[in-house]
Order: sequence, then structure tokens, then C-alpha cells
Amino acid sequence: MEQQKTRKRIDWQQFLITVLGTAIGVALTFIVSGMIDQRKKEQAQRLTAIMIIHDIDNTIDILKSWKEQEEKIQVLQVYAVDHKDQKEPIPSDTLSSVLNSLVRRNTEYHFDTSKEKIFNSDVDTWQNLGNMKFIDNVQDFFYERQQLLELANTEEWFREPIPADEYMQVVIDADYRTQEDYDANRWAFLRKKLEENRVNYYISVSYARVSTLSNYIDRFTQLNEENKFIMGITDREMEDYVNSINKKGIALTKSDLPGHWQFTTKEQKMDYDFHSDNSYTLSIEYSSYYTKAEHWSGVYKIKVTYNGAWAFQRDSLVLTADFNTTDVQLDVSGIEVEPGMQDSLTVWMNRSREKNLEYFRGQAGKDDNYTVKAWLDSSKDKMEWTASDGEVRYLKRK
Repeated sequence: MEQQKTRKRIDWQQFLITVLGTAIGVALTFIVSGMIDQRKKEQAQRLTAIMIIHDIDNTIDILKSWKEQEEKIQVLQVYAVDHKDQKEPIPSDTLSSVLNSLVRRNTEYHFDTSKEKIFNSDVDTWQNLGNMKFIDNVQDFFYERQQLLELANTEEWFREPIPADEYMQVVIDADYRTQEDYDANRWAFLRKKLEENRVNYYISVSYARVSTLSNYIDRFTQLNEENKFIMGITDREMEDYVNSINKKGIALTKSDLPGHWQFTTKEQKMDYDFHSDNSYTLSIEYSSYYTKAEHWSGVYKIKVTYNGAWAFQRDSLVLTADFNTTDVQLDVSGIEVEPGMQDSLTVWMNRSREKNLEYFRGQAGKDDNYTVKAWLDSSKDKMEWTASDGEVRYLKRK
């Protein structure tokens, strides 16, 4: 009897131990699960903050590029105004740049608003962030960025003064027999436009556009520095985030680059020969169709070749062109020439070659560097280049 009582006490003790162990296990599970959920919440909060901060940084970079372009073109516009009384056209590349800056675009300015939509579409996002000052800053940024867009797309002092269809008609009617004739036609059009008050007004208020962009850049920069501080986001975290969203393949290395790479489009073919001594040669080939000459017409091909140097800066490939080494060749085998007019075609061909040489060698010291983020696919025979302006090119190893 006593043994049965002892056995029952032992059974109850084992039962209680089992129940207690189960309860502790369940409690620990809830605690661990809660800690994991809290950790996930903190990670989501941090990722959201980093995503928005990167969006602001990206907008600042766009505005800086816009401001820099405005400052460069303002110098060329003033140059055109100062020379408007001369009949001889200003340099062809300057003429093209000035006209392009004054002709009204058919599309409006815009920013990528995908991050803004994500931020504003989910109330949980606001709750998870847990910092009202950061939320207020972000809302201020989105509002002010929209204000800038409305300003750029509606205010006359931001809108180019020459209607696109008016300039297009000039291009269509232009005489294409020589580059000189074409430039003379466009220069006559621009000189006439430079007499108009609307065009002069737009050029004269360039300083206001630059000042406005500078103010927005300064405002957004200060606001984003505060965002990083109050949310505890480090520069290294931002760098890791940028690398994670840009990484699409295998990082390019010095041993992978040497060889022959080709980039082709419908209009042109670019052949890069990269050498292990950090030099390269680029050959650009493209075709044009000549229809308005009096005594010849057809397709001619232009091949531009120059040398340069390549280097790595972290995950970027930097190409430094040496435009002084430029050579230009014209292939006119696709041109049909009337009897007795071969000499005239030869004169035109030599003149066109010299014009192209003059243009490229004139770029020396101006736009020598071309920097891209470079990645390889798994075969290492395809390469992706992403330029600072977002342009993407795909090259194949040949």
C-alpha cells in the first residue's frame, strides 16, 4: 500500500515536471518568436529608411547633373548671342548644343516615384519607422520634389522657347549637300531666333534656373544628412545597399577584361580591344544615307578609331580616351556617282573626314573619361555597363 502511494507521488512529480517543461518550452518559443519578429521589424524599418534615403540621394544626383548641364549650355548660349551678327556659322557642335537647348521638348520632366508610392501606400510603414521627424522630413521631400516638377514643366522661364515642330521643319528643309551648307541653314535660323524677346528672355534667366536648382540641392542634401543621423544610417550601410541593388552578375576583374568586346545597335558597331597593359583601342563604325547631293547618293560608312587607357575604381571601370590619337576613315563604295563627278565626291569625302577629325580631337581635355559599373554574366563572355546617367550597354566577347 505504501509502495502504491510512493509510486503515485512519483507519477505526479513526473507529470508536473512534464507539464512545467512543456510550459517553459512554450514560453521560450513565444519569447524567441517575439524576438525574431522584433528583429524582422527592426530590419524592415531600417531597410525602408535606407530605401527612402537612397531615393533622396538619387534625386540630388539628378539635380546636380541638371544644374551642371545648365551651367555648361549657358556659356554656349551667351557665345551664340555674342556672335549673332556674324554670317559665318559658329562651330557645328556648339551650334547643335545651343539649338538643342532652346528647342522645346515634347516630354515633361519627371522623377521615378516608385519609392514614394511604396512609402505612402502602407500605414504600417509609418508605424514601423517609429520616428516622426524622419517621416515629416520624407513627406516634405516628396512635396517639394513635386513642386519642382510643376515649376519645370509649367513656368515659362523653365520652358524652352522654340517649338519643336518649327525647328524640325528647318531640319527637313535644310540643304544636306555638305555639312557647311547644313550648318549655314541652321545658323541662319538661330540668328533669326536670337532676335526674338522670348528666346533672349529664356537665355537671360539661366542664372535663375541654376539658382533654383542649387537651392533644391542644398535643401535636400541638408534634409537627408539629418535623416541619416536621426535614423543612425551609416555611409557603409548606404554603400552596401547601392551595391546590392546594382549587382546583377559577377564583378569584373583585371584578368577578365583583356580581349575583344563588341557593342552593336541598329545604327552603329563599337569594337573595344582591351590590353593587359591597361590600354585599349575603340573603333566606332556607323552608316549614313546621302540623298540630297546633286551628283551622288547612297550609303556611306564612317569608321572612327582612337586609343585610351582603362583602370578600376572600386567596382567601376574608368575609360580615359586619348582623342588626339583619333583616326577617321570614310567608305563611299555604297555611293552612286554620276559620270565625271568622282573628283567632287572625293573633295566632299576628304572635307567630311577633316571635319570629323576636328570634332573628335577638339574633345581632348573635355569629355575624356567614361565611367561605368561593370558586371559579367556566368559565362564571362557577356558584360553589362551601367553609366552614371543610367544608360545600360551589353557587350559580347568576340
